[in-house]
Amino acid sequence: MSTITEGGRSYARRDLLLKIQSEIQNYWYENKVFEAEPGSKTPKEGEKFFGNFPYPYMNGLLHLGHAFSISKLEFGAAYHRLRGSNVLLPFAFHCTGMPIKASADKLAREVKQFGNPPVFPSLEEEEKSNLAPEVTTESKTEPDKFKSKRSKAAAKSSGDKSQWEIMRSFGLPDEEIAKFQEPYHWLTYFPPLAKEDLKAFGLGCDWRRSFITTDMNPFYDSFVRWQMNKLKNMGKIVKDTRYTIYSPLDGQPCADHDRASGEGVLPQEYVLIKMEIIPPFPQKLKVLEGKKVYLAAATLRPETMYGQTNCWVLPDGKYGAFEINEADVFILTERAALNLSYQNLSKIPEKPTCLLELSGYDLIGLPLKSPLAFNEVIYSLPMLTILTDKGTGIVTSVPKFGDKSAEKVCNDLKIKSQNDKEKLAEAKRLTYLKGFTDGTMLVGEFKGKKVQEAKPLIKSKLLEAGLAVLYSEPEKKVISRSGDECIVALTDQWYITYGEEEWKKNAEDCLENMNTFCEETKNGFRHTLSWLNQWACSRSFGLGTRIPWDEQFLVESLSDSTLYMAYYTIAHILQNGNMYGSDNSSIKPEQMTDEVWDYVFCGGPEPKSEIPTSLLQKMKQEFEYWDGMDDANFVFETANAAILRLTKELTWMEEVLAAENSLREGPPSTYADKVFANEINYAVVLSEKHFNAFMFREALKTGFYDLQAARDEYRFSCGAGGMNRDLLFRFMDVQTRLIAPICPHYAEHVWKNLLKKQGFVIKAGGQKQKPQTLLSESLTSICKIQ
Repeated sequence: MSTITEGGRSYARRDLLLKIQSEIQNYWYENKVFEAEPGSKTPKEGEKFFGNFPYPYMNGLLHLGHAFSISKLEFGAAYHRLRGSNVLLPFAFHCTGMPIKASADKLAREVKQFGNPPVFPSLEEEEKSNLAPEVTTESKTEPDKFKSKRSKAAAKSSGDKSQWEIMRSFGLPDEEIAKFQEPYHWLTYFPPLAKEDLKAFGLGCDWRRSFITTDMNPFYDSFVRWQMNKLKNMGKIVKDTRYTIYSPLDGQPCADHDRASGEGVLPQEYVLIKMEIIPPFPQKLKVLEGKKVYLAAATLRPETMYGQTNCWVLPDGKYGAFEINEADVFILTERAALNLSYQNLSKIPEKPTCLLELSGYDLIGLPLKSPLAFNEVIYSLPMLTILTDKGTGIVTSVPKFGDKSAEKVCNDLKIKSQNDKEKLAEAKRLTYLKGFTDGTMLVGEFKGKKVQEAKPLIKSKLLEAGLAVLYSEPEKKVISRSGDECIVALTDQWYITYGEEEWKKNAEDCLENMNTFCEETKNGFRHTLSWLNQWACSRSFGLGTRIPWDEQFLVESLSDSTLYMAYYTIAHILQNGNMYGSDNSSIKPEQMTDEVWDYVFCGGPEPKSEIPTSLLQKMKQEFEYWDGMDDANFVFETANAAILRLTKELTWMEEVLAAENSLREGPPSTYADKVFANEINYAVVLSEKHFNAFMFREALKTGFYDLQAARDEYRFSCGAGGMNRDLLFRFMDVQTRLIAPICPHYAEHVWKNLLKKQGFVIKAGGQKQKPQTLLSESLTSICKIQ
């Protein structure tokens, strides 16, 4: 054994296992053991296994988390392969969406501003240069234009990295990084590296079926276009105008997977109450004379406007008078104005037009005419606790609950002062809830109605009379992957109608029949199905496939990822083993018409096609055979212990095989022989049970650690009589098979080079226990053999 040392420490045992790993991988790939072909007959239950791992996004290298997660599928697939099942484990690479494009554009902005390679200024230099542009008066920012409220140096000082630094962290030299300004360069660079990493990991993958997404792969592009056409023809895709979380920098909606922060945040709709300033205007507002000028307050409770006594402004707050149309001007914060400008409430769409900058002090004491208020005139007054990152910075005052309610809730929650912010927030929530659910309207047109019934009626009345408008903003702060703060926009988009009643019921029935191995997982799916209604399936920025009937839009990155498992079944036929679909193939991308896809995947009639009938039938057979998916933290001390244990076991087996002639011949006859035989059988039974339940840690324990403990106990118990040759050979055979799903390189080495077996252990089939000798529980757990 090698005695090479590093830093005085021997790595010979590790290097031995790495050498075995490399040799066995070459042995597997030379013999194409992972290339799966369909059988000639429809498989019975357990005869085939198709496992899928969610394809990773290719905006960087794979990391240890990917390896940890995929190991679960690898173990399961290897176990089924060992049992003799026909196993298909493919792997592909997801490139659709905006992160790659956003990163490429960010890199281009850095090069444009700071040079190639970029020389970023120090924090002090950039603070002096004050590069941050104004937001409120800009037009819609193009995705390729630099815009940030934070300086690059400030971002770096807070722990953020420039895109150039991120690329350097991948080990890329500066001359290579510059190439990544082109988005498609990412697609040619990272997927092949990921494939090599997974091959080195030992993944038992049929790499012929590997592919990338986007229009760079013309076959997958055709597949997604067919999918979208199919859904639209079924009436499952509609166009609608809705409030959507939106990135002004990217110029498109920002779904959960497009966000750096704010996952799960939805648009919050308000009613914007128009409180008209009564002329004559004060000197500061004289420039606005001739227009209708309103303080605009956002409220969730329009039915309470009857009780307004005044409105509040933040004295130190920054406000603006923004032109909504030819006649109307709203006074509010610029953040709210930006949201409004994307909701068809700005004279110039998507560009807030500020006629006058104001402070809260300029607004104090203004006489106002407010909708529904019993007082003909109310006034704006100062309040120091207003937050300008929520609503419009203008707050209506409706002291509707009275002193008795206030006293009770303060006593119940033990509120001592106005500084008990959390308790005050809870008090507000409780009183609002009580008033809404149990309250009755005492005044106005809807007097006598329950509050929750009157609210939508009053809301409609205000909107129809032009006394209010709808306004929406994110519930909480959302930052896109491009780094800008998101707003809410009113957008025309294509939506998949997942909430359609019959379709949803089919999904719920399917879920209840699924084995998710964990009730928590099933509950998570149930929750998603409960709220999933219309899913926006189109985007205007990024990489991907164009919507076939509306090519200004791209198919968004989750909507092109719902059926890719089906594509695996025929990818090798279409792409000839090339992940980009660019090699010579017997089929041309343009020949894959919707009729051909229907024939292959949906049982449609045989199409009129230039594709040979034999290939059409082969694709259909592949899909029908594989159709139906099957269920499917690093510590160095643990790794070192595993290395030691495996290499010690190799040494022990080599010694046993060398001393084979000295072992006791004949069938197992002693009590110790029978106990050990039972332990072997027991390990097979338990390990099979654990593998079937995808409990891989328990399978490793029973099939390796417990089995070795039984072997050690047997060796100790045999004494001078010696160990039985047949039993030891059965032990080595069984242990090698049971550990093969988890340590396949090691097991294949033992099988091929030590035990001199034919074929591959990873396809050897499971060992069967002998029922006549299997006891109800492990004998070594109830007796100690002396």
